[in-house]
Amino acid sequence: MNIDHLTAITDEELKNAQYFHGHKCPAMPQGLRAGHLAMDILGVSRAQGGGELQAIVEIGDHHFSGCFADGVQFATGCTFGKGNITKQPLGKFALTLIDTATKRAVRVTAKYERMKVCLDMPFFTLRKSGVPPFKLDPEVVEPLIDDVVHRDWKEMFDVKLFDEYPVEKHEETFEAVECAHCKEMVVTRYTKELEGQRYCLVCFDAQAFRAKD
Repeated sequence: MNIDHLTAITDEELKNAQYFHGHKCPAMPQGLRAGHLAMDILGVSRAQGGGELQAIVEIGDHHFSGCFADGVQFATGCTFGKGNITKQPLGKFALTLIDTATKRAVRVTAKYERMKVCLDMPFFTLRKSGVPPFKLDPEVVEPLIDDVVHRDWKEMFDVKLFDEYPVEKHEETFEAVECAHCKEMVVTRYTKELEGQRYCLVCFDAQAFRAKD
């Protein structure tokens, strides 16, 4: 696959992404590379709002390289706060990025062979022994990060294109009410009505069970 323009990860972006992420590791910049690669293939810019792009990351919970998702968020602008990223807990190191205007999408997956090599490196050996990433010697971490940032993407990722990817569009709501019990503000569509009063979901269950007693 030929790409007219391939975005390089600058030192400034890497530094800012590491600050956002909280520590230095190879998985976060891997997500940066995957995010930029997907945008380059689709010919799209970083999302400013929640409607231009949608991202799906296939990581799970509490496993190595879950940091991949933070790199994807930083690169693409698809964030959980904007609601344009979804986590599918499949335990894979993959990103699907969707251009909602054209319905074109690309799935970027980490190559098994490359990931297997990385798992045998000192960084992961130490991580498996319980050493937190932020306590590792920079001499162990930095070379691996440098390799992830500069290695030819074709050695790191496989890509698959989709011309008509199903797109789910969600309208942003500005409707909110006060819960009749806890008095906290809650978005209206996350409330239920009971005896003419609106309750948040937690308080609704408590009130509904109480009404049966």
